[in-house]
Amino acid sequence: MRELRAPRAPREPRDRRERARVAMLTCEFDPIRCGGLATMVTALCRALDPARFQPVVVMPRSGHAAPWPHVEQRRLPYCVADRYQAGATEVWLLSNPLLDSEGVIYPEPYDHAGIKKTDEYGERVAELLGALDVRLLHLHDAYAYKCLYEARRLGLPSALTIHRLHEDEPPLAFAEMASARLATAVTTVSDAYRRERDDFFSIRSDVQVIPNGIDLDFWTEDLLPPEPSGRAARRGRLLRALELPERPTFAFVGRFDRDQKGVDVLLDAHDGHLRGAPLNLIFAGEGDRALGERVAAVAAAAGDQVRLLHRTLPPEEVRALLAAVDFAVIPSRYEPFGLILIEALAMGALPIASRVGGLRDVLAARPARPALGRSFEAGDAAGLARAMQEMARLALAAPDAMDEARRAARARAEAYSSRRMAARYEALYTAILGARAFPPAGGPRPEAAPRGAGAGSR
Repeated sequence: MRELRAPRAPREPRDRRERARVAMLTCEFDPIRCGGLATMVTALCRALDPARFQPVVVMPRSGHAAPWPHVEQRRLPYCVADRYQAGATEVWLLSNPLLDSEGVIYPEPYDHAGIKKTDEYGERVAELLGALDVRLLHLHDAYAYKCLYEARRLGLPSALTIHRLHEDEPPLAFAEMASARLATAVTTVSDAYRRERDDFFSIRSDVQVIPNGIDLDFWTEDLLPPEPSGRAARRGRLLRALELPERPTFAFVGRFDRDQKGVDVLLDAHDGHLRGAPLNLIFAGEGDRALGERVAAVAAAAGDQVRLLHRTLPPEEVRALLAAVDFAVIPSRYEPFGLILIEALAMGALPIASRVGGLRDVLAARPARPALGRSFEAGDAAGLARAMQEMARLALAAPDAMDEARRAARARAEAYSSRRMAARYEALYTAILGARAFPPAGGPRPEAAPRGAGAGSR
């Protein structure tokens, strides 16, 4: 067991070709996950150029057993830090009674316990920073905000990526506001979300948009068991396993919550318009207890139409499900980006999605780029039901057109590869490290973070 070294300023590189260690400050990294943030951070770490950047993930343990080889343990004054090696990524898990609480990644509701865990995480990251030998911090959302003054003391620049704002949780909203003013550079994940939340992003004139990406080497039918009949065979096997009839099949995959994901909108669409319609509907996920109970009740009453997979599916199961169903339903009330949409496109599940945030950006029709699937106004259960009924009819009447649409969907997904995302972050990191400038503590300085080659959403 090693003692923590005294904090020190980051060393200067021997030459410009030396790779930079980048601290990824996040509450999620596969397989310790709650949702899409784990997918994005894991994909980014794997896609960064290993000759130039070394990702160093630092996160709360949150009660989880680490699946990676253990390298060392250090006892800090107020927590224990364990280092693991996850492929090319160095991972540090921080443990104490607050950071290791019962497997909960994001305590909900965001009450006193959640506030204390957020504060504790940032303070313990600050405690470890001097020993990490990193040259740059990348905060994924603002949970580690309390480390930023220590980072400035050590001369470490920082990037903050806003994946989702939390104005409904004032203590965390304060952390976001503070982080946005203190960070060297601020990014978010879609043009539409930046426009929708201009009330927040207008505090800085240099906010960049870097869309999320997925690992297209993972999200591909090539990794599935070969099927002579392709998708039809996979769908047939899925429907037999779930005891559903052979007909157009829709799936919702995600977190059951009352705020964002719109599970209640899909349930209202079913109860008010789709009950008994010639289509199948699969719910896969967990979360809010009352919503889960409502989905279970609908599934029990709907007989051979609705099924519930009441658990969080690992990525391999999500991939297999999206490669078998005809359509993915994404009824979010708001969605800064929406990785499930890119995953669905990559696997050929045509989307029925609400017109919000990143969903709107990805699905927007442009010259030489036709619309894919269908969209509807967020919260409009009747509009969602009409879109589902229309696509079910098309699936039966024009299967060749559906196959062509699936090929176009895969092509659309390829514009959101993890390597393309990583290249944009690499450009941002390079610009930050080249400038080594900091906004003043009292507010942002727009010229501090050069826009460089990483700017723009496409």
